[in-house]
Amino acid sequence: MDGGPHPAKGSVARSLYARMQERGESLPEAAEQLSLAGADIELARDQLSQLNLLDPETQTAADVAAALNRSLQSSHRLLDSLVEQHVRTAVLAKHYLDLPRQADSRIHVEFFSWPARSEHLSKRIDELAELTEHEVLGMHPVAAWTRESLEEGLARSQTTMRNGVRMRALHAQIALSNPLIREYMGRWRQHGIEIRVAPVIPTRMLIYDRRTAVVQADPENLQAGTLLIRGGSVVKSLAAIYDYCWTTASEPDEVPRSAEGGPLTDQQRAVLRMLAAGAKDSAIARSMGVSTRTVTRLVSELTAMLGATSRFQAGVRAARLGWLDTS
Repeated sequence: MDGGPHPAKGSVARSLYARMQERGESLPEAAEQLSLAGADIELARDQLSQLNLLDPETQTAADVAAALNRSLQSSHRLLDSLVEQHVRTAVLAKHYLDLPRQADSRIHVEFFSWPARSEHLSKRIDELAELTEHEVLGMHPVAAWTRESLEEGLARSQTTMRNGVRMRALHAQIALSNPLIREYMGRWRQHGIEIRVAPVIPTRMLIYDRRTAVVQADPENLQAGTLLIRGGSVVKSLAAIYDYCWTTASEPDEVPRSAEGGPLTDQQRAVLRMLAAGAKDSAIARSMGVSTRTVTRLVSELTAMLGATSRFQAGVRAARLGWLDTS
């Protein structure tokens, strides 16, 4: 939208003002003498009013020098206000931002109930993503992801990374059995997000610049709410835990056959658990109420699926993938 008069249309306002000033006519009188159209009259009236060249009560021409003086005074007041604001900001940043504070006073905790304050939490996360300068650390257990929620997260990550921020994300290995997650892991990596996977993800957590953490209040229950912790040694400790989990995690491509895996059936999961416990085919068959031949077939399928060369190796790889988890 234009902030001032259009040059061509401004000539109408200028001609109208010149006649008003020369003849002492009001705006309606001058417009009638110039045979102006209604739309041109209204446009000229608005432009002259914006320039303080029209007396709003008498609709007559105001003095140009007086209008210019009022405009300059208004500009000076605005400039003075901006300078004062700049000085205050500079003083705060230079003399007060880095003052030492007591350790306890640096810790600020907010609680977000679920789902009553989920929208408020989402806005806070957006704000944190925009203010982050160096890195974002994410820890993500298996969840009921949707394409919409993943797209929203990807868009937020792209905005953050455009500011030169490093992003790392830890996911549960069992999530690789979800085709949707495998698709987005590929997209995340294409955009420069570093991804690793681990058999166990202890809780849901986001850490911004090692100063602010968003943590699930109860690792076993998402609906128990979320904590936002800002400052202090608590966030540093959480970041140290994250660093350890990251160091011991694997690249997605290093996990055997993970990119091709699919959801396990209850029968396959039961066989894997008993394999990991060292049970023989006959014992597994009796426990499951099926034939030994059926168990032998299932073991063969699972061994091939895991790229294993033995029953023992199949059990180890299944545990590493998180396939033995109940979640």
